[in-house]
Amino acid sequence: MEVEATGVFMLAGNATLLAALLRNLLDNAIRYSPPGAQIRLSLSQAASHVRLTVADSGPGLSEADLQRLGERFFRVLGHEQPGSGLGWSIVRRIVAAHGGRVQLSRSAELGGLSVQIDWPGASV
Repeated sequence: MEVEATGVFMLAGNATLLAALLRNLLDNAIRYSPPGAQIRLSLSQAASHVRLTVADSGPGLSEADLQRLGERFFRVLGHEQPGSGLGWSIVRRIVAAHGGRVQLSRSAELGGLSVQIDWPGASV
C-alpha cells in the first residue's frame, strides 16, 4: 500500500467516525482486490477543500454497481467475501455528517476503483 500526502491537513469532525470511514475504505480495497494489487491512499489540497483518495488496481465495478454502491445491504454479486452490505452506506453517512462529498469512479492510474472524498473548509 502506498500513502501520499502533500501536507498536513486538519479536519473538523468526530475522530471515531473518521477512523471508521478510513477503516471501511481500506478494508474494502484490500478485501476486493486480488493478492499483489496496488492500493494508494492520498491526501491533497484541492481548491477550498481537502481531498482523500483511495484507489486500487483491483477489478473495479460496473457502472450499474457503482450507482448502487452505498445502498443499505447492497452487495455486488459474485464476491465470496463475507459482509453485510452496510460498509458503503456507513461511509456515505459519515461523509455526509461531516459536510463532505463522495465520488466513485474507475482509477485512471491503477484501473480499479477510485474513491474521492472532499471536505470543504478543511485547513492545511
